[in-house]
Amino acid sequence: MSKGIARELTWIITSLWIAIFIAWVSDQWFWVLGAYLLLYLGRHLYSVSQFEKWIKGHSRVSYPPSSGFWGEVSHLVSRKQRSLEKHANLQLYKSEQFLAASMAMPDALVSLNETHQIEWFNRSARKLFVLKQSDIGRRIENLYRHPDFVTYLKRGHYDQSLVIEGVNQRPRVFSFKILPYHRVHKLLIVKDIHELYNLAQIRRDFVANASHELRTPLTVLSGYLEVMQDSVEPDSPWVKPLKSMAHQSDRMQAIINDLLTLSAMESETLTGDEGPVAIGTLLTQMQESMDQMTTEHSVSFEIDPALQIVGYEDPLKSVLTNLVSNAIRYTPSGGSITVRWYEDAKGAHYEVEDTGIGIAQAHIGRLTERFYRVDTARSRETGGTGLGLAIVKHILERHQAKLVIKSQVQKGSIFRCDFSPSRIVRKPISESEK
Repeated sequence: MSKGIARELTWIITSLWIAIFIAWVSDQWFWVLGAYLLLYLGRHLYSVSQFEKWIKGHSRVSYPPSSGFWGEVSHLVSRKQRSLEKHANLQLYKSEQFLAASMAMPDALVSLNETHQIEWFNRSARKLFVLKQSDIGRRIENLYRHPDFVTYLKRGHYDQSLVIEGVNQRPRVFSFKILPYHRVHKLLIVKDIHELYNLAQIRRDFVANASHELRTPLTVLSGYLEVMQDSVEPDSPWVKPLKSMAHQSDRMQAIINDLLTLSAMESETLTGDEGPVAIGTLLTQMQESMDQMTTEHSVSFEIDPALQIVGYEDPLKSVLTNLVSNAIRYTPSGGSITVRWYEDAKGAHYEVEDTGIGIAQAHIGRLTERFYRVDTARSRETGGTGLGLAIVKHILERHQAKLVIKSQVQKGSIFRCDFSPSRIVRKPISESEK
């Protein structure tokens, strides 16, 4: 029992005994007890009035009732009020810290609501987009009207960043990224990536130029090697060295070709226009020529012939053959490979499943890095360049698709390409295709 309740009970018992004594002495029980009840009710009404004024912040009541039941209630309310004030001050301090940190960030930050109206922006966004305080509440696409940004904003899919060269006459490269947060709100983050973009461009140019420069002398060497192999006697000691040299020459040629392809993917120089690509037809052609790819494996195809996607045919053909070639390369003789092309609620999927040597989980995250090999010696023996999956990754990124890899050591692997439903096109099925 609290002290306030104890004091209240003490007051009631004491005052009641006094009232009973006075009524017994005066023999006026009705009047004395009636006066006691009126006094008790009046005391409570006065305390309630003082408590209400204190709660409402009345200027004449600077402190709550300090005795009895209402004193205890006032004490509890006052303690809770101090706790809430302390919590509110802490939250205000954290909010001020967050705002100060946001203002100091070099990246431009703009908070948007569900209709893309500006709610808040930091100092960097003010400079980049030339914003004013009066722009709060206006739609961001009305203030920055770059067509690529408007398309990106309205598309509603923000998994990837948008790169724009030059913003409001600033000759630099910027990365735009939208992060949904707190239900319907969005945070627009604009990062200056000019230096990184230039470094990446220098690297791409170097790889492309070096590959082009190496192609000509390598072609000359390959030609002379062919002539020497044709002219050497079968029992000559040069047969084996020339064969090894030709094998390494072919391998270098494959690396150069893959480097040039990868350079084209990274520099976004895909030729031709996007259009419906009959993946089922390409896989059927692959199935018919499978004897040329392998005779030591059991390869089965599960194809939806009506399922097509919008994209670039030649790069997608490279994805199809690359994944199947990898499965053949890393599946021992007698193993099985299953190629699937199907559709579900999440989109279209190209899947290659094998019963090969498998890949440890520690390597899966790095498989799409250029020249990364799980087993360098085996890759060289089988003719791998270390660039195939890097090429696949970049081609899929150009098609807003992703590569999913699942594998267990000594049990096999699954490589799956996931295409979004927006790229799916279906064609009528002829009688010959059924």
